[in-house]
Amino acid sequence: MKNSVSVIAAYLEDALAQLAQAEVAQPSQAVTSTYQALYETQRVNGNLVQLMAIFKLQEGMYPFQPTEVLLDEFADEVLDRVRQLARLKGLEVLHAAQEDVPAWFFDHDLINSVVVQSLFNSVRYARTKIQLSLRIRDGQLEIEVADDGPGFPDLMLEEGFPSRQGIDVRTGSTGLGLFFSRMAAGLHQRGGTTGSTRLSNGGALGGGSFVIVLP
Repeated sequence: MKNSVSVIAAYLEDALAQLAQAEVAQPSQAVTSTYQALYETQRVNGNLVQLMAIFKLQEGMYPFQPTEVLLDEFADEVLDRVRQLARLKGLEVLHAAQEDVPAWFFDHDLINSVVVQSLFNSVRYARTKIQLSLRIRDGQLEIEVADDGPGFPDLMLEEGFPSRQGIDVRTGSTGLGLFFSRMAAGLHQRGGTTGSTRLSNGGALGGGSFVIVLP
């Protein structure tokens, strides 16, 4: 299934490239619709990757490999995944980072998946802008994805990151992303401290805020 979705994404990227060559001013409806289709396809692909990672983690098959990651490069990499869609939606993309902390140790693939999916969610709900922030607090790296949208529902904030969650028939939400992010964070441990995640409203831009904390 993942391979098929990846092929569809490749075709959509090729179609976008061809459409973009004919654009001279504002993006046409064809470009916007094609990019929206690519965005949804990439979201599905991300969910499938997370499902496979969860299976491998639970079966002890995932090669958990924290490595030194350059934070500026990491930020550019994840923001590039959503920058074009943000532009088409008229959103400003902001990046805030501590210049005195150039790198951190974590599993690049796991955290990349968590942050990219969170950015996709912010692009979906933001009114005018989204922001990725990387900072050190109490000796831990905090990666925050924030937007100026309506924020998270009260029920989600109250429940936090439940280990068991059904399907919300109103929204279709299964809680997969929250479960995966908590699992990915929890694998990162150092000096008796374990990684964690949190949701809040207010954040850097006044809307929803998702933070993953890595020791």
